[in-house]
Amino acid sequence: MHKIFASIAILLFPIGLYAQLFPLSDNYVQHALAINPAFSGSRDALEATMLYRNDLSDFEGSPRTMSFSAHAPVGHERVGLGFFLLSNQIGISKTYSIMGNYAYRMNLGQAKLALGLGFGITSLRDDWRSLAVQDADDDLLSSNFTTGILPDFSFGIYYSKKNYFMGLSIPMFLSHYFSAADNRHKVSNNFRSYSYFYSTGYTFEMDRHVKLLPTILVKYQHGNATQIDLGSRIIVKDLISLGLIYRSADILAGMLECQVNSQLRLGYSYDFTVGRNTAYARSTQEIVLNYVFVYASDATGPRQF
Repeated sequence: MHKIFASIAILLFPIGLYAQLFPLSDNYVQHALAINPAFSGSRDALEATMLYRNDLSDFEGSPRTMSFSAHAPVGHERVGLGFFLLSNQIGISKTYSIMGNYAYRMNLGQAKLALGLGFGITSLRDDWRSLAVQDADDDLLSSNFTTGILPDFSFGIYYSKKNYFMGLSIPMFLSHYFSAADNRHKVSNNFRSYSYFYSTGYTFEMDRHVKLLPTILVKYQHGNATQIDLGSRIIVKDLISLGLIYRSADILAGMLECQVNSQLRLGYSYDFTVGRNTAYARSTQEIVLNYVFVYASDATGPRQF
């Protein structure tokens, strides 16, 4: 029955959707707290994850993303708490965010359903000095920096079993924009600018030592181009994972993960362009480090999702 439910969720979810400006990650399965606050506490142990991503590294001013997250269940595991740090740089603009996350977790037989909220602040900084300008008297360039510290919020739902997960979320949904008239950053709440995430995956036991994990990530924002990530991984003896993701923007990502021991996992991915955009291809790389502090009492091993 559960496999039927998983198949319906994967196949029937509407995929005429749209991508957004939220930083991408190939490792959203292991770094799910970055997009969904309801993921807090889902490992049934304290977990910490570090990630570094450099998009289009051959271009000057290309996007660079660094993030760190940590989360754990508290009390009688009904509550999950976590926090998420994000540093994102594109050209002259730098964004720093810190988010606290709260999840309320409910038992549904062998599955769990969590509702999550995230709340925090985002700091924005534009360094106008680094621009090569034609008009040095432009009013917009009258100051060296423009900065702003603004609030932010996230919302999410996360459902998981031993071999299946599904998440819906709206991460950091407040809009931040620069007002040239006031020469400062402002915040607004515009439903049409929300970024919606849907993720799902199911682990199939091929035999005693081999598993297959197909995944889907859909990202939607009104007015932007559709982005859908279709991925699949082969997991051998729970030690080595090889995967491939096709992103709807004509991008393929190759992935390699290594479970160093029961607590430490290392991951690497490399994105390359295919199709009509091959002539403009540039390297994009991502490194992720994941560590699970397994409890000696309740958790004999970390949950897969």
